[in-house]
Amino acid sequence: MEKLMRKLVGVCLLSVASLTVVHSQSLAPKKVNRVVQQKQSGGLLSEEFSFLIRDFKIDHQGETNTLNISITYRYVVNIANSDYPDFRWLAKDVETLLGNYPNKTDYWEIVNKQITALLMKKYPALASVTCEMTVDPSPNVPYTRTSRVTRNRRK
Repeated sequence: MEKLMRKLVGVCLLSVASLTVVHSQSLAPKKVNRVVQQKQSGGLLSEEFSFLIRDFKIDHQGETNTLNISITYRYVVNIANSDYPDFRWLAKDVETLLGNYPNKTDYWEIVNKQITALLMKKYPALASVTCEMTVDPSPNVPYTRTSRVTRNRRK
């Protein structure tokens, strides 16, 4: 019984001590809150968007390949609401490029560079674009391969 009473008193003392610490921490942060608000309202804004084209089939390098293509892009600073492109336009452009790709022997890295070049040229609202293309294993190449290309607009 005495051990139980000691534990109870210990728990009560810890609780009271914790309340004091919490109370003392919450007394002074008005200046800190003001600093945080200034950083939020005066900080630089960076906006990104991404989408995935899953299981895209393409005849390339002598066989049918399956691609998973992740596109991530960052918008230019102070983009106007009317300048945001619909990501479906970008996805359709990537699919059209791949469906009509002229050189069926290009390495995947070269194909990927062509995708990022197209998107940067066609969409001036993009400050940068990253395309990560993953090629599933195939009968001729039993390895998963990934190419990642990032392009940044010159300032």
